[in-house]
Amino acid sequence: MTKTSKKTVYRKTKDGKKRRAVVRRIRKLISLIVLIVVAVIFARSSFFIVDEIKVSGSAKYSPKDIIAGTGLVTGQNIFKMLGEKPRNLFSFRFIDREQSVYQSMPYVKSVSVRPSLPKAIKIRIQERTPFAILEAQGTSMLIDSEGYALEAVKNSELKKKYFKIIGTSVDSFNLGQAVKFKGESPLSILTDFCDKLLKSDKNSKLKLYEKITSVKVTDINCITARFEDRINVEFGDYENLDYNINFFRKLYTDNITKQQKGTFFFKAGSDAYFEPED
Repeated sequence: MTKTSKKTVYRKTKDGKKRRAVVRRIRKLISLIVLIVVAVIFARSSFFIVDEIKVSGSAKYSPKDIIAGTGLVTGQNIFKMLGEKPRNLFSFRFIDREQSVYQSMPYVKSVSVRPSLPKAIKIRIQERTPFAILEAQGTSMLIDSEGYALEAVKNSELKKKYFKIIGTSVDSFNLGQAVKFKGESPLSILTDFCDKLLKSDKNSKLKLYEKITSVKVTDINCITARFEDRINVEFGDYENLDYNINFFRKLYTDNITKQQKGTFFFKAGSDAYFEPED
């Protein structure tokens, strides 16, 4: 075989391999397109028609109200519902419906709205826990420990369930959002004080936390709490707070009658003393 004929055979072989490679790519592409078309048709079939919406984690709002808040309904194709918003489809969750819940339900701390294939949608709720009442611009506002406004309280019985935060100025507030304070927020100091009080309550029959009427926080070394709307306590130096709480507990149990009113003072470098109210 001459060199020329060898080159011709080699070129034909090489060209044949290229054509076969191109054919394989085309076949793969066609197969992929077919698979996508089949998947789309299947995804839009009755197999994925939503027949149940499940709600978990909610105590404040009923499942019916939460479902209504999302705007979701049964009887629709789950992928068609996701496809209404491209970001929902990519994240495989109903992000826009979650935002609707946040906007209409202030007690909701977190919400997840996701498909549960083939025929259900699951809504998981985490709610905020009421903590105290804050007087804000003439409104008694119930807030959680992070300062989120939960609801305006008008019912006197509900007001009695929570202590008041006093001596603090509010700049602005909106339901479901964190309250904006004028100056530094007192909540970090206040929640720490309450945690210490609850810890002290664990091994005692007298539950001081349940008897708090109001708390005023001027700074970390100036926390004044009012108990049963008759006994004020200036707890003084923060470093001695645990000791002062336990000391006050003993005095409250052993030395204060149920009718007495007045103020306990804990001053650095001096003994605690009680000043009766005239």
